[in-house]
Amino acid sequence: MDPKVLPENVPILEEKGEIPYWEIASRLGVHVNTIRNWMKSSMSQKQREMVLEAIKAIKEIK
Repeated sequence: MDPKVLPENVPILEEKGEIPYWEIASRLGVHVNTIRNWMKSSMSQKQREMVLEAIKAIKEIK
């Protein structure tokens, strides 16, 4: 587990698996650092849903 990830975001990290942050960021139209910062802080429900939806969409393509 990445020590910089907030414990409440660990389920997102587990769902992310090997998908790089830049790929999730690209899908959401944000900078990769935005995703990394979100993972280090308490995300709003909307942010959490957006990230999980992006991960799901990326997995469907791969």
